[in-house]
Amino acid sequence: METFGDLFESYWWLLFPLAFFVIGGWNSFLSYQRTKAKVEVLKAYAQSGKEPPADLIRALESENDRSGDDWSDGGKEESGGSGVFLVVLFAGLSAVFAFVGYSGWLGDTTSMYFVAMILGVLALAFLASSLFGKRRG
Repeated sequence: METFGDLFESYWWLLFPLAFFVIGGWNSFLSYQRTKAKVEVLKAYAQSGKEPPADLIRALESENDRSGDDWSDGGKEESGGSGVFLVVLFAGLSAVFAFVGYSGWLGDTTSMYFVAMILGVLALAFLASSLFGKRRG
């Protein structure tokens, strides 16, 4: 029977994808809360018989236009360089794992190279998304 330490030592790298899932879920929840608040304001305008401001309607429409498919801009209308950040982040992580695998610091070089390959593929995917993804705005 394995102890918790042995289990963590074998599967520590799973913390990275789990963290991305948790962060993605949190971002979705925050987006839902923002949209819900805007709809409540629209309901208040409708109940009072007033016309809602054009800026509010534009904000709702622009938020609905963001599908979330394109990770290169992080859901922002302007492409402010977050695609470049993701490429550099994943390429750097890939390089670190490849170096640790090459140096043998943590023993199992095969798993380090495997994680480095996965992170390298993610870096290439974000690069392709940044270069060839649809432009907004």
